[in-house]
Amino acid sequence: MSRYGTSGKLGIYFLPVCADMSAPTVEEITAGVSLHNYVTRDGLKTPNSGNTVDSSVVGSDFTTTVGGTRGGDAATLTCQRDSLGSADLAWATLTDGSVGFIAVARPGWNQSVTTGIGSPEATPKAGDRCEVYSVEVLTRAMADIAENQTSRFDAQLPITAPPALDAVVAAAPSGS
Repeated sequence: MSRYGTSGKLGIYFLPVCADMSAPTVEEITAGVSLHNYVTRDGLKTPNSGNTVDSSVVGSDFTTTVGGTRGGDAATLTCQRDSLGSADLAWATLTDGSVGFIAVARPGWNQSVTTGIGSPEATPKAGDRCEVYSVEVLTRAMADIAENQTSRFDAQLPITAPPALDAVVAAAPSGS
């Protein structure tokens, strides 16, 4: 088993449409906006928390729990701004109220059969592993300024449906 880092590999798209989150098509992904050149290295946060429910009984001194609800946390993208408005793609895409999907391929797109690693710039292909999150852009806010840091913003993205954490890119439907 080979471990891998995501720097220089992770591909991420904002998709306007995804009919099946567990099997996004190449066409759905490439119709989206590639954000890999805008998201900072530590700028993708996709929490998936869970809650427990106390199931203890008075006849025992051991506190027991069972699984409760999960999710409810918003994803966050921290993106860099571009000085040219025409090139400020992440800012223009992630506007307040936008609804869509975030497709994330941590090992990159067009994943090698032998290594499982792809590239953020590559075109996704059928069989690529990814995650898909149904999101709404709640807010986008400029990040605090800091010395020796680019201008950036944070987009808060409530996750509106259970994510597909084991999605696989599907081939285009026949007749497309």
